[in-house]
Amino acid sequence: MQKMKIRPDRKILILLVLVLAMFQLTACGSTAPATSVPGGNVNGSGEKEYFTLRVNTPTNLTEYNIADQMGFFEEEGIKLKYVGALGKGVTAFQLLEQGEIDAVMGSHPPQVAQARLAGIKARIVAPAMIDDSKDFHVSYLVRADSPIQSLSEAVGKKVQISSYLACTNGYVEYYLIQQGLDPKSVEFVVMSDSDGLQALDQGLVDIVTAHPPFSGIAKGNGQVREIYNTWEMFHNPGAGLASRCFLDSFIDEHPDVVQGAVNALYRARVWINAHPEEALQVAADFLNLPPDNFSAWVFDHRKNIDQADIELWFSISEIIGFWQPGEIQPEEIYTNQFVPRDIPSGDATRAWADYKDAWLASQGR
Repeated sequence: MQKMKIRPDRKILILLVLVLAMFQLTACGSTAPATSVPGGNVNGSGEKEYFTLRVNTPTNLTEYNIADQMGFFEEEGIKLKYVGALGKGVTAFQLLEQGEIDAVMGSHPPQVAQARLAGIKARIVAPAMIDDSKDFHVSYLVRADSPIQSLSEAVGKKVQISSYLACTNGYVEYYLIQQGLDPKSVEFVVMSDSDGLQALDQGLVDIVTAHPPFSGIAKGNGQVREIYNTWEMFHNPGAGLASRCFLDSFIDEHPDVVQGAVNALYRARVWINAHPEEALQVAADFLNLPPDNFSAWVFDHRKNIDQADIELWFSISEIIGFWQPGEIQPEEIYTNQFVPRDIPSGDATRAWADYKDAWLASQGR
């Protein structure tokens, strides 16, 4: 039988097809593409891959730090990277816009509105702490021997604030306006809460606007006296609402990461409310602060953001002149599209001891 001859150009074509087929078989056998699974991705070697989420290092009890230590973020395929505390005069929204962090984990709704008005398109995706009748958002403290008896006496006085925010100078200005007093008569002095308490002791300031944990520590040592607090001012949990934010562009590009973060944050909020003493101990250890008299917040246990809380913040902000009414609307600064999953059975009642060994091992401790 006569052998079939293959033209040279056909030989080249067949050779190319065979080489391509061999390459595809080799690729499938050794470097399979990452497979999407709940809680993260698995690469071709079977190793779990995590999304690194950069956030500022907390300086008080936060649900995102608790969620990290409890392993909730890791179960969502996320690992937090703490990039340090905010420097003086630097805002988290500036770092967010500059790409230094991926999420703002410490803000109130007015800050988000101001960021958007400045062109930084941040959006709230989850609530955080709230005000409470026992665990106050802000305490107004004076020296134990001070003649000052009420916040109305802030007129003409030096008042420490950690920064110019709605919950620091904003609250004081709002209160004074409600009392028919001039908020411009107050001399605000910017320094951290811990430095402010030291300045109070030295007589350098007259009133300190203290947040947890420092408010509780200060009140516990008996050297200060509380003249007012934010619960007395508003009697509304929403007036203390904090929020967790991402840029719109990040939300569009990484919706799965945002959903995972919302899931983890929700689990942590519920866990903290169920285990307040344990949560304080975990936070005190992380912050290297004494747990005695350590104060913290209550966290919003609801899954979604309540627009009524946002509207309350808008009302406060417009009264003190942060922006003009109508310049921005409440619905522009938040979204409820990321509804957190239901909490796993038994999760809210599980003790820190059940997580501690795994957390310490993950930190090489």
